[in-house]
Amino acid sequence: MEIRIMRENDANGAYSLMAASLDEYYAPEVVQYFLMQWPAGQIVACDFNGRIIGYLAGARLSNRRASVSLFCVDPAYRSRGIGSMMLARFRQSAMMEGIGMIQLEVKENNTSAIRFYTRNGFTVFERLEHFYNDGSAGVRMISSGSSVRSN
Repeated sequence: MEIRIMRENDANGAYSLMAASLDEYYAPEVVQYFLMQWPAGQIVACDFNGRIIGYLAGARLSNRRASVSLFCVDPAYRSRGIGSMMLARFRQSAMMEGIGMIQLEVKENNTSAIRFYTRNGFTVFERLEHFYNDGSAGVRMISSGSSVRSN
């Protein structure tokens, strides 16, 4: 398995994984949008055959902050440390650009994701009422760049 910065030819595999894994709809162009905005903030995990099994789309924000905008790992590969390694690689990209805080949003009822992010150094910062397209609430979680652990 390999964790690395996304390449242009990874876009279709990343979108396929994203479309199969996330419960919100995103247009296929969203992958290219993130890749153009901040190439170093796009992280993929590949299996030994080169198939995309994890995708993290990051965005640079103002005031030395970055956001994990999209993040998914193929369900068959979860609980193997891949997500934690991807977050660590993202943190490295952010730190190399002087980014000191990482934030993300997750559905309030997605307790497994909240536990995962908590284990990786994030804390709940605020509740976001009616944040998602289906009307559900979310929580914003934050981490200083140095507190995201690598496993």
